[in-house]
Amino acid sequence: MRRVIVLGLTMWVWCVALGQAQAGPWLFTADEKKSKFDIEVTLDLGLVKESDDDSTRVKGTLIAELEPDEDPETIRITHVDAQPTKSKLQLSYSFGPFGLLGKAKFTMTDFKIQLAPEGAGEAAELDEDGYFVQTDNVPTMTGLVKYDVDTAVTKRKGELDLSDPEGLPEDAPEAEPFEAEGQLTWDGDVPVLTFDFDIEQELESDEFKGITVLVSSKGTVVARGERLVIEQPVLAIAPADGEGLQLSWEPGDYVLESASEVTFANPTVIEIDEGQTEYNAQPDPNLPQQFFRLRSR
Repeated sequence: MRRVIVLGLTMWVWCVALGQAQAGPWLFTADEKKSKFDIEVTLDLGLVKESDDDSTRVKGTLIAELEPDEDPETIRITHVDAQPTKSKLQLSYSFGPFGLLGKAKFTMTDFKIQLAPEGAGEAAELDEDGYFVQTDNVPTMTGLVKYDVDTAVTKRKGELDLSDPEGLPEDAPEAEPFEAEGQLTWDGDVPVLTFDFDIEQELESDEFKGITVLVSSKGTVVARGERLVIEQPVLAIAPADGEGLQLSWEPGDYVLESASEVTFANPTVIEIDEGQTEYNAQPDPNLPQQFFRLRSR
């Protein structure tokens, strides 16, 4: 992080921070030999209920924000993109004695468990051994589900694209928030992230009338990290006409903040319009110094 101290422009000292005053994100890649999950799909016909499961190794990536300089140290998993190493997950059902009430088959392809920043929970504190619990994570499950249901209740055959929201009812329930319970350790200067998850989501479709389809996925991910280098926006500084400073930057989706302390513990967001690339900052007589930073959303 670079700082520019501008003297003589006003009776105040202005310190302007370029970029973000934080440790930054790390990209973690799952170790396929050590990462796995079990997926279980339960079909409830009302009178009878059957479950079947399949197991697979896991591949994929995740991004976590590490704050090693904070006290206490924190972690926040902001992105997850995990998928089975198997190309297909297959499940079979037999209802009633010897299948007298019917049978069903489900095949899941391109199945993924994903977590976006807007669904990620708050940063979690790490204890002295690196253990943490990040709560209130709302995931999404995507993929193609092919089904063949032939029971006394209903006969259905088709496919459901979990990635297409238009194919799901408007009132379809979201996945229940889950806890990511894990540990962050270091192998030399390489962070190793291990966490367990337990996710449930009910699948709803007009085709499933009379059937409750509940998907449960439990697993463990072990991933090694590398520093994710993100090009920081550059904040240019020049004396403004009259008094203050003119801040300018290249077009982008940014947030401009000011604070009275360099730690930016309680920053104030400066409202900027879409496409805006400059801002005239005026001295605040109540503050002996002011700090500014420009960061990507």
